[in-house]
Amino acid sequence: MTDVPIVEAVRATIATLTGPETGTDRAQAWAVVAIGWATVESERAIAELAGPLGIDASAFVPATGSTVLGSFALVATGVLDGAVDLAVVEPSTEGRLAAHLARHGEGPTVAWLAQPETDLANPVRSDGPFGPERLLPSQSDGLLRLLVAAAGTI
Repeated sequence: MTDVPIVEAVRATIATLTGPETGTDRAQAWAVVAIGWATVESERAIAELAGPLGIDASAFVPATGSTVLGSFALVATGVLDGAVDLAVVEPSTEGRLAAHLARHGEGPTVAWLAQPETDLANPVRSDGPFGPERLLPSQSDGLLRLLVAAAGTI
C-alpha cells in the first residue's frame, strides 16, 4: 500500500464512524476511541504506517491484547485526526481477527467506540487495549466494532 491509500483508508474509516451516514442517534453518541489496523506482522505494519501518517514508530507501545479479537496490540495514543488512538493488532489466536484478516486482508479493520453512559458490568465483556470491551453487532461495512466504557489507557 502506498502512502496516499494508507492515509485515505484511515480517514475513510473514521468518517464511516463519525459521518451522517452512521444512521442512528445511538451511533452518533459514540466517540471514536481508536482505529485498529489489522496485520499479520506488527513491526512491518508500523514501519509502513509511520511515515504516511506522520507518526514516529517509537510511539507504538505494547498494550493489553483483545480477548474478543484474539489479538496482540501496539498502540500509538492520540495520533490520528481528532486525537484518536491507532492500534496495530495482530492475531494471537485463530480467532475473530485471524478470520477477518483471511477474508479481508490487512488494513483498518477495528473500531473501539465509547459511550459515557455505557455499563459494561454485564458478563458479556472481555479485556482489551482500551479497557473492558464488548463486540457490537456486525454492520455491512465489515468493520469490527468494540464498545468500551470510556476512553481507556494502556
